[in-house]
Amino acid sequence: MRRMAWLLALWLVPGVAPALEIRDAGHLWMDDTTLLARLDLDMALPEVLVDALENGVTLGFRLEAQAEPDRWLPGRPLARAEQRVQLSYFPLNRHYLVTSRDGERRELRPTLGDALEQSARRLGRVHLEGLPEELREAPEGFRLNARLSLDYTALPLPLQLDAGLRGELTARQEWYGWSLD
Repeated sequence: MRRMAWLLALWLVPGVAPALEIRDAGHLWMDDTTLLARLDLDMALPEVLVDALENGVTLGFRLEAQAEPDRWLPGRPLARAEQRVQLSYFPLNRHYLVTSRDGERRELRPTLGDALEQSARRLGRVHLEGLPEELREAPEGFRLNARLSLDYTALPLPLQLDAGLRGELTARQEWYGWSLD
């Protein structure tokens, strides 16, 4: 009976909410072959990552986007794009540094909330280039997919194990999809 109560308690405990998620998405055609995917991202970090960040660990985030035919079996995407951002903390001046993938765009932010908001803004705008021109006139049957993830493998091994055991990070992120029409 005691074992049954323990299993029931584990089943009723709510799961940990995802730290990184796509809330909403849309798109805008820039020209006949280029599409801008605009994503509303939620980047709330679990406490274990906030502690790691404040102790000198740089966090890397990645957003992948792709345009593909809307069918049951995944096929080869028509176009793919990726955005990457790194987040670091500097305790001497108490600021967070948001750095783009190429390292050319760097911005200091005074709070973690500001830094995560800036990261979400940078990651949430992705250009998909090289799409077929006829796709703009006949978008039905095609969709965009995107996923946001933490670069889990770049974390120090003890942090990977700690966060993994607590269930606050997942190595596999789900795709968020929406129709092109």
